[in-house]
Amino acid sequence: MERFSKQYIKNTGVLLLNIRPSLVDRDTLVIDLNSPVRSLGTTVYGGGLGYIGSVIFKRVDKCFSNPSPQAYAGEIARSLGRESSAVFLTASDVSQYIYSEAEDSGVSVEGIATIGLTHPACIGGEPESRAIGTINIFILTSEGLSDIGLADLLRTVSEAKAGYLSILGLSCRGLPAVGTVSDATLVASPGGSTDYAGLGTLVGQLASRVLRNIFRSHMSSRGLDDYMRYMGYEDRDNIHPRHALLKRLELLVEEIMGIDIIPWLDRGAAKEILRIIWRISHG
Repeated sequence: MERFSKQYIKNTGVLLLNIRPSLVDRDTLVIDLNSPVRSLGTTVYGGGLGYIGSVIFKRVDKCFSNPSPQAYAGEIARSLGRESSAVFLTASDVSQYIYSEAEDSGVSVEGIATIGLTHPACIGGEPESRAIGTINIFILTSEGLSDIGLADLLRTVSEAKAGYLSILGLSCRGLPAVGTVSDATLVASPGGSTDYAGLGTLVGQLASRVLRNIFRSHMSSRGLDDYMRYMGYEDRDNIHPRHALLKRLELLVEEIMGIDIIPWLDRGAAKEILRIIWRISHG
């Protein structure tokens, strides 16, 4: 059993050790917790509101089509002797999980995630059949949150994820993406009386910092071709690295005008900006 993956060591600063990840095999990551915690999430098994003692990331085939994924995930948990767990099913390589932590004023937040940016979920797009989880995020805080606080933290993690992906430029056919069609998120806390965990709170800001580090780590292992693909550009030949930001700006203008959420914006000005970007990139 491999205790820590290379990516775990690479992305660890001050290890808080409230979560203990172990690779059981190349397709199974088990995270044992120091003690049971109150949790809220969208995992296929162990989701909703409850208590968990561990978290499992299970890699499955991209064409996974089990008619009862909940039963399948439950069997995985039982086979590992961890029925009181939450199970993520993902097509991503679980051995490349990313760990990040943040701490301030006695409050800590730790996160583990597997990231795959295929099948983007885009605002204004068409419904798409659910694929196997691509962005799977587990967040644990030392803050004593009530059930309302857990719901607030889940909201915060979802908002921060959407914000970072929007800045990144994840897109489908020029429409902004805020995740993928199969994301799963789980948040947990020892339990307590704190009802607030939004971005106006310390725990919310720490959670957003953890997510930022996770996405930054993912992008550090990806190249220009991946980035252009994330933005939805099919023609990626002869793209110079210095053009990546120009392409991102081009896409941003197209997204703003395509969503049409600011009706009084000057479309003529937007076209002129796009012409300027084109001249710079071809100059």
